[in-house]
Amino acid sequence: MGPALLSIPQSAIRNPQWEILICGFGGQGVLFAGELLGRAGMRAGMEAAQSASYGAEARGSACHAGVVLSSEQIPYPKVRRPDLLMAMSQAGYDKFVPSVESGGTVIYDADLVKPKQIEGIGQVSVGATAAATELGRRGIANVVMVSAAVALTGIIPREALRQALEEQSPSAYLDVNLNALEAGWKMRES
Repeated sequence: MGPALLSIPQSAIRNPQWEILICGFGGQGVLFAGELLGRAGMRAGMEAAQSASYGAEARGSACHAGVVLSSEQIPYPKVRRPDLLMAMSQAGYDKFVPSVESGGTVIYDADLVKPKQIEGIGQVSVGATAAATELGRRGIANVVMVSAAVALTGIIPREALRQALEEQSPSAYLDVNLNALEAGWKMRES
């Protein structure tokens, strides 16, 4: 897997755990991304808890998925102060970036988010929407984003993410989702 390129702090709870929040709007696959990340964590032998919130409408309304990953039992399953924020919309970024743990990291979609200077938080742009569009399906930007975040942070081994994607992806979308995983992983090198 190689060393992580980004360092994210362990959560304020002294349990060796990471609190991760993925935000965007309905139709981007934010909930799929949260489930994928939690499933990959379990494939890697971690404890995982996942929660989600979305607006009254399915498409276009704000939504977010929280994932807690830990090497030990998880005392509280909700994300309170994310160590890692993956932002796939400006509204989600604006809403959740103030809650990021000091020393935490924000990974945002370069095409959809204009970041603000924030002291004590690392920020990395990822061309998730651009990569997904190049692959012919804008709707797989969620998989590109999760893959890039996992590659950049080293939270989960690549093979665990791949296995989780193979389990979770509908068969009709498996090939394109695997291509999205590869595109996201290559962003580690750029």
